[in-house]
Amino acid sequence: SGDPPMASSSASDALRPSRIIVPGVGNWSPGGLYSSYSSEYPVELENLLSEQEFKHCMNRINTAIIFRWPCMPCYGFSTVCCPFTCGLSTLLVRCLCFSEAEQAAMETIQDINGNVTFKGSNVEFHLVFRMCTSWIEIRRVEQKVAKVVEYEPIGR
Repeated sequence: SGDPPMASSSASDALRPSRIIVPGVGNWSPGGLYSSYSSEYPVELENLLSEQEFKHCMNRINTAIIFRWPCMPCYGFSTVCCPFTCGLSTLLVRCLCFSEAEQAAMETIQDINGNVTFKGSNVEFHLVFRMCTSWIEIRRVEQKVAKVVEYEPIGR
């Protein structure tokens, strides 16, 4: 089925999905990027990330996209002219304009995931594209525990 895989390290963890989808809610671009993503707190994040931290992260991502979102003439040109140019207008505007907004979102997400104080939350943000749509995916990551190996002396 199309359900996200579940991670189960304890009984309470088994009830939480390993991936949480945050849908796009703003203007849609022909390449699938949205001008903003939902900042409604998913209940699946309880005990992983506080509502305040989640809203702060989503605000940073949305702000980065909005500051680099194409101007209205470019956006209008790409969508209105699409049928008459067999899609070339969307490709042109996507390469020239929307790619800046996408790059800004990716850099912001990379910065959030690399933040030292955020690393303790055991979640990572990802921007996922599929079939002319996109979403923010929050994935649970397992803590890496150093393996201690004990050796016994031989022949004593």
